[in-house]
Amino acid sequence: MLPRMYCGGWESLLILFARSDRPIPDSKMERLGNVARNLLLAAAAICLLLPTAAVAQVRSLPTLSSTEAYRFGPGDIMDVQIWGNPDLSGPATVDPLGRVRLPLVGEVNAGGISPEELSKDLTERFQLLDPSVSEVIVSVSQYISRSIAVVGEVRDPDVYGFHKIPDLWSVILTAGGPTAAAEMARVQVVRAAPEEDQARIVTVDLSRGLESTPLGSLPVLRPGDKVLVPSSEDSPTGGDRFQIIGAVADPGVYRTTVAKDIVEALAVAGGPVSQANLGKVYLTRTTATGVVSYRLDLEEYLFEGVSLSNMTLLPGDTIMVPERSSFWSSLSSGLRVLAPFASLVVTVILATN
Repeated sequence: MLPRMYCGGWESLLILFARSDRPIPDSKMERLGNVARNLLLAAAAICLLLPTAAVAQVRSLPTLSSTEAYRFGPGDIMDVQIWGNPDLSGPATVDPLGRVRLPLVGEVNAGGISPEELSKDLTERFQLLDPSVSEVIVSVSQYISRSIAVVGEVRDPDVYGFHKIPDLWSVILTAGGPTAAAEMARVQVVRAAPEEDQARIVTVDLSRGLESTPLGSLPVLRPGDKVLVPSSEDSPTGGDRFQIIGAVADPGVYRTTVAKDIVEALAVAGGPVSQANLGKVYLTRTTATGVVSYRLDLEEYLFEGVSLSNMTLLPGDTIMVPERSSFWSSLSSGLRVLAPFASLVVTVILATN
């Protein structure tokens, strides 16, 4: 039975033919037309008698959860477009306290605020200081506060940000899926902030594949977690490689024979890019007791000679070089003193209005 939603046109035709009193000539071809008209009338009448429940079933589909408004968190990078003064437009990064520093208005709270709410707030602030500004539009550029690092035997290891963090299998597929050398029976989730009485490292068996793994049995991923897909022990090349990801010129997987320490690994990967934060490099290593993550300050080694920051590489190591938060650094440094006062003035004016 056809749903009634497909019968809207038939109902219109029914009214048209019901009102038509034009005589039909008695000829062979027009007798066939008369039969066709009767069939049309019958079909339209059936459509009129159909219940409306079929339409209700189609309209009752649930809405997608992705429509939920995203709210900024520490580390998120936003794009701020200032209409009327485009020279002030550009990216901005939410600091650990949930604030962003913008030209003219200074520091503004963004933590826990949606892009739409922040757009309205910034429009009011900028218009008080610059009437030529017509509107400020804020959008999310990178979802850093809801990011997951995927390392090991995946095709595209990196740090991935999500509007809403999906399940473990989806995160691995986002990273290109496992390689042929992946040992899917020993996938590890390294918790960034384990809850009380919760293990920091959770080992998951994904060897049955996506279709045969109940999603309810997978650990729920949280912001900052790391997913490690280890190499199979019988892989011919699984035991003599390291990988480097993040803000380097040529991230990828390399043999340990080409680099003996972290600095040499950076050189092999083409060196750090201009946005690289060498003061906060992470080394992830699998040990006999589990996965260990080290935070290294390579700037201390390069500029001050602190050798402890340049660790020796071991097979299976993963190096992650993050990007440095940059928002017109030269402009920000010049406004660093005046920005808090400008922000205070704008806040007081908004409160009085």
